Amino acid sequence: MEYSAPGPCGAGDDQDETTLDALTRAERAVDRAEARLREAIEAMPHGVVFLDPEGRYILWNKQYAETYQRSADLFHVGARLADTLRQGVERGDYPEAVGREDAWIAERLELLQNPRGRHEQMLADGRCIMIEERKTADGGTIGLRVDITEMKAREEGFRLLFESNPVPLLVYDPVEECVRSANAAAAEHFGYALAELEGLAAERLFAADEWPEARRLLATSCSDKDRFWRQVARDWSEMESVLFTRQSVIDGRLATIVSVFDVTERRKAEARIEHMAKHDELTGLANRAHCREGLQDMLDELPQTGGTVAIAMIDLDMFKQINDSYGHHVGDIVLAEAARRMRALTPKQNALLCRLGGDEFAVICQAKTDEKIDLITRSIVTVMAEPITVAGTTLHIGATIGIAFAPEHGLDANHLLRYADLALYAAKADQRGTVRRFEPEMDTAAQEKARLENDLRRAVRQGELVIHYMPLIDLAGNDVIGYEALLRWEHPERGLLYPDSFIGLAEEIGLIDVIGQYVLQAACREAASWPGNLKVAVNASPLQFRGGNLLNIVLQALAMSGLDPARLEIEITEAVLMDRSPAIAHLLESIRALGVGISMDDFGTGYSSLSYLLSYPFTKIKIDKSFIMGLAEPNSKAVVSAIIGLGQSLGMTVTAEGIEEPEHIEYLKGIGCGQGQGYLIGKAQPGDKLPHAQEPRRNVA
Repeated sequence: MEYSAPGPCGAGDDQDETTLDALTRAERAVDRAEARLREAIEAMPHGVVFLDPEGRYILWNKQYAETYQRSADLFHVGARLADTLRQGVERGDYPEAVGREDAWIAERLELLQNPRGRHEQMLADGRCIMIEERKTADGGTIGLRVDITEMKAREEGFRLLFESNPVPLLVYDPVEECVRSANAAAAEHFGYALAELEGLAAERLFAADEWPEARRLLATSCSDKDRFWRQVARDWSEMESVLFTRQSVIDGRLATIVSVFDVTERRKAEARIEHMAKHDELTGLANRAHCREGLQDMLDELPQTGGTVAIAMIDLDMFKQINDSYGHHVGDIVLAEAARRMRALTPKQNALLCRLGGDEFAVICQAKTDEKIDLITRSIVTVMAEPITVAGTTLHIGATIGIAFAPEHGLDANHLLRYADLALYAAKADQRGTVRRFEPEMDTAAQEKARLENDLRRAVRQGELVIHYMPLIDLAGNDVIGYEALLRWEHPERGLLYPDSFIGLAEEIGLIDVIGQYVLQAACREAASWPGNLKVAVNASPLQFRGGNLLNIVLQALAMSGLDPARLEIEITEAVLMDRSPAIAHLLESIRALGVGISMDDFGTGYSSLSYLLSYPFTKIKIDKSFIMGLAEPNSKAVVSAIIGLGQSLGMTVTAEGIEEPEHIEYLKGIGCGQGQGYLIGKAQPGDKLPHAQEPRRNVA
């Protein structure tokens, strides 16, 4: 800081006087500005308050104090609004806070700190105050208070009692127990003139035995749509109504707004709803619920009628492709046409055609013999094979059917529906466009599958799935260079199960993502504890790629384990690539960009594997074990030699699977195969039993 040299004697005194004069003028200017501000806010017709950033009172006008007259004695400069609120709540100034005091205060203070437009506040004297607050640049608050009590009362009256409302409305006086006012719809409903209804004893509108309970209803707010009230019109005729009541304050007096709904219209609506609940909207056919009821009704009558009852499940072939290719509008037209064709073949008596959902239909039929039912189902297959023309486009679908019979297969509707569904499933697996009858073996297989499914879900929850590691060697030096992670299931009853017995089921029931994530994380964690020269290979299901989350799973497994990405390989089969999806290609590129290897498993078994090698970022080819095990055949040797040469020319590592004989190793070494694995080299073992590189291993050459 710079200081000026002292001037002649007296000069400093003149400067001090000048400074004092400036300060005095500034203070007077501030006082005048504050006075003008006070005059301005006092002139405003509404309450105004200024709070500092800490929520303390700075300035307020007389109208603000009058608005909160019960709390006005608490207001002084420096007082906290939060404190005045708490004291006001304790005094009962804010009826909305009763029973929830702390929550009410917290909500009010939150609105103060984060204003979100206008809100309303009820006071103990019945007034309603509109509050609008804004934050100032320094973090303080400017608040506006407007008394909207009269406006709210007018809005309430006009909103509820406008004459054009088609719903009959009454305003009931719970003190006088009479109708205070009504609208034109109410007058028409009860057959009175408006003037006659006003002042009428409400008891006159109810049957005598209903009035005691109705009297209690009219003194409350209630919306019971299932209670029908017997009411009396002017001509003493009775009618049933549903009453909705809501208490309110109109013109300063407690009243009940009564909405009256004629039950006749309600019953018509219920009838429509009941029909919709039992029928498909698109085709008008019976739906699944109606199908089950109809089947059970026929089964209940079977002991008296005799003969047989059949349930035929019908699945439309090729419908999904049509729906996907041409859209839901065309799909709906096809479904409606299919329903029309099947309806023409369904008997008018003792039969019911249903749409169960999607492209699945059912026919329930009661007949003297099975032959009639066989004829109906075969006719449906024939007719559904005929082309359908939609907007000039010829479309082809078909039908596959599964049938169950009563009493041959039982008399329980749910069991028969399941049996027909099992027969349909078997028919679709065997040959589309056929009819298949239920066989008990189908149920046995289904129950076995269900048990295995439950066991697999339990196995995932309880940690019965374990990983074994099969060694992979460098054929030139016979050194273990890594392991392939292979999933095993330690089933408590069936023993050790291999993936072929449960991975397909896991894919079907949606567990493959969970299992795949577990395998990848566990394998990376295990490999991270191995010597740094050892890699780990993990198989990935095609469904994991279609789910789109595989990249994140790989990233998470690497991050959690700390494993070097270069030590991880993801093995895939040709099934992953068959649809040539750009998303799959991008996913493989992204995984490879991490430094993770990509291996083509079972190479040589697919019809287009060579083109895949040129299109995707593979780092390794694994020759399918069927070729290695068949090396005694000249053709197998030629295929193996060609694959190895292809891999070398593309700069890819080649691994031979299924090495079980010493001569396999000798041959593969001789033609330049890089890596090998198989039972001769070593079987898969748990991680804690692996010898790793520091332990001696058997020379299998």
